[in-house]
Amino acid sequence: MIVVRYEEVVNDPTTGNVSYTVLGTESNDGIEEVLLPLKPSQGKPIFFTKKFVGHPEYRWEVEDVGEDVGTSDRTYYVILSRRNQVDKADYLQNIVKAPRHGAFTLNEWAIVEVEFGHHLDVGKQNGHIRPNKRYVDTQQKLSMPKRRLAIVTKVVSRVNHELIQVIPISSRQPQLGDKTCVDVTSSLSQMVNYQKQSWAVCQMIQAVPASRILAPLIRRVAHAPAVRDQAFNNRLDAATRPALRDAMMHAVNAAARVKDTQDLAVEKQNVISLKAQVASLNAQVAAMQTDIDVYERFAKDMDSSLTLASLRAAYP
Repeated sequence: MIVVRYEEVVNDPTTGNVSYTVLGTESNDGIEEVLLPLKPSQGKPIFFTKKFVGHPEYRWEVEDVGEDVGTSDRTYYVILSRRNQVDKADYLQNIVKAPRHGAFTLNEWAIVEVEFGHHLDVGKQNGHIRPNKRYVDTQQKLSMPKRRLAIVTKVVSRVNHELIQVIPISSRQPQLGDKTCVDVTSSLSQMVNYQKQSWAVCQMIQAVPASRILAPLIRRVAHAPAVRDQAFNNRLDAATRPALRDAMMHAVNAAARVKDTQDLAVEKQNVISLKAQVASLNAQVAAMQTDIDVYERFAKDMDSSLTLASLRAAYP
């Protein structure tokens, strides 16, 4: 039998003492492997979704994962701590249904928060914790992990459902010369918990259901309370959008299209310049024609036999 014991770590702010309270246990009889949340590392928090009796929380932060060698059954412990919970009303699938929003539309370039989930490990009957390579339906390798910001590029409407195409945002600096990433830091000034320099990773563009999208936490004025932007008014800066479009083309190996577009833009500027030159020349021709008309009228008044041709002959 494999037992998974979930405990909450409690820190007493007065004494500084740390205690552990059992939240619940899972007993797995006749099962050789169980899925466990990934053990967190420094600077890379892991979150886990679980509902325990008597507790309103669903989302917990993982503090530690390991084997309890002091028990008769093979027992793994998962140490959790409480986190601030997101109200279900802040998820996109509920926002669009709220009567106060009417005909709500999620616009292109809106900045949203997406729950991409976290990696899982496997606890074996022999006490080893290993990667979940055999559980391909639960793997997150090479996928964007955790809850993070993303940029909406398209909304695909289905019957009673919507898929949102997004470009994830990461604070991991891309490799030098990577044309598939764009710095979007300037668009995140009001975002709470996302004040690092950040890039849109166009190679990771993907579609997610509305149930994974929630309103981002923002602070419009310094020191003001943070609120969830249910209207999704924060969008990618207009100045950054052309660069993001180019990065998307590079991400799908369409760099030639980017060059064609750039060349076309140059040609368009050349055409505009030529049109301006033509307009200037037309104005000069019109002025010269006016002078010619005056000369012809003057010559006719002076001598009916005097023509412009004769004047030209007289003054070669």
